Amino acid sequence: MAVTSCFKKLKDFHTTYFAPYGYAQFNVLFPFIFEFLPLTKQIKVKFGINLYSSIIGNNLNMNYTNRIVTKIDGINALEYMKNFADKYSIMSKDSSVRLNSVFRKEFWLQNLAEYPLPLKNNITFTFLDRDETTITFPYVIIITKKFDNQSHIENENRFSLSLTYTTRNAFNYIINLEKLNWYEQKKNNNFNYIMGNTDVYYYIHKNTNTSIIRLGSFDIEPIEDVKQIFLAATGETLIIDLIGNRGGQSCLAYGLLNYLVPEYSSLHLLYEPMDGRITKPLQAFATIFSLFPDSILDLRNFSLFTNMEWMKPYINYTRGNLTDEYSMKWSINCDGQVFGTGKYWIKNGTDKKYFKSIYVLTDGSCGSACSLFLSKLKYASNFKKIYGIGGGYYNNDNDLFESSSYAGGGAFNWNDLVQYHNQINNDSSSIDYLPTSAYLNLNVFELYINALDRDYPREFLKQPIDRRLNSGDYFNIDQSLEKIIHDHIQSNGNRLIAYSLIKIIIFNLLLIIFLIN
Repeated sequence: MAVTSCFKKLKDFHTTYFAPYGYAQFNVLFPFIFEFLPLTKQIKVKFGINLYSSIIGNNLNMNYTNRIVTKIDGINALEYMKNFADKYSIMSKDSSVRLNSVFRKEFWLQNLAEYPLPLKNNITFTFLDRDETTITFPYVIIITKKFDNQSHIENENRFSLSLTYTTRNAFNYIINLEKLNWYEQKKNNNFNYIMGNTDVYYYIHKNTNTSIIRLGSFDIEPIEDVKQIFLAATGETLIIDLIGNRGGQSCLAYGLLNYLVPEYSSLHLLYEPMDGRITKPLQAFATIFSLFPDSILDLRNFSLFTNMEWMKPYINYTRGNLTDEYSMKWSINCDGQVFGTGKYWIKNGTDKKYFKSIYVLTDGSCGSACSLFLSKLKYASNFKKIYGIGGGYYNNDNDLFESSSYAGGGAFNWNDLVQYHNQINNDSSSIDYLPTSAYLNLNVFELYINALDRDYPREFLKQPIDRRLNSGDYFNIDQSLEKIIHDHIQSNGNRLIAYSLIKIIIFNLLLIIFLIN
């Protein structure tokens, strides 16, 4: 795990190393899911995990719901969680966002490809009562694949170019088993379920006709569901839930922005620049785009590059006290063959009606393409506020934490870099695949958001949430949605009152002028 730990210090989910795939089949399951109470700076047990109790053969862990945890393994509970987040979470450079991710998912289920095996076989929790009761619970290991013997595990750890690496199987299974996905329940007194499943859902608030869209990723698999749901969404107000959105296809982010925001119907305003530090492997890899001359846009005149000129002439930048050569700034072309030939655009074939008010709910772990989407949506004419769930861990009641994370413009699996490099490279140099089935991902291009800052990549800038909700409840999300809707109604009411007062003042002034004359 030493290599994994080195990468974790970067705090960049785009630049990661996970242990060989055999390790990814093992998960450490904890007895509880915690919730942080920002007003009192306490940690309480939100749920006992049923799967845990069924595996150990008793339901002791189910008896502590809503109990305050003061210590974990003898350490102050909040300090323990802060240390865990700082040491192991790579979700964000923002410490509050890392803690949000830890409370939501990273602590209670730890995949052994990403986190070290505990040094002992149990963990203790101390609960707040008269005598501070301390209870010891054993760790439970969940294995997601059957291994008949040691050699089967070793085979799983060997290099395979066809391997699809994932560490999410156990998490998705437990979330569904424990019924922790509020959207999947599809029944609520105040919200009507309309359509959707797994990664994308559409609800309508009964009293206000506010559209609620849960968007769990920008992956290619649910793209048709995403397009169908956004086309179906009605009303004047839209709330998009991006909590835990892990990103995916940048062109889907551009497609949604193009559909939702009036000014982003202009591609000149829609597309954002990227650049990358020039290295020989990157140059060789980038030549794949020259095989598809409609892929890369020249932002100076919005023409298409037909060769490698977008990688040169080089520009010298000084970053981190180091001066190096970078490519010119360019953009992907979502109508190009490499990027889907336009399949990510949403077209309804009728006169476009935009939402008057758009809100976003996030915990800051909205990453990659999700960060691109939210970073640009923030500057839309019909966008209102970014609401944040979580935070409040430090002595800063405002704690307007980062709204999104790891906003790099181009992240690639090392094996993909090697494959294209060795296929296309014209000289004698070569780079090798990893010797095992470990997962190495690298961010090779940086994304800029011009409205935020033209000179520095989005990844190294902060775009905070606008308002933090005093709740860390990720599993009853309707409470947060109701708060956003309430704020929207109140702000509109205040605006109407202000307009009415202005009208009264103008009327009185006109009346006075009339009487004087």
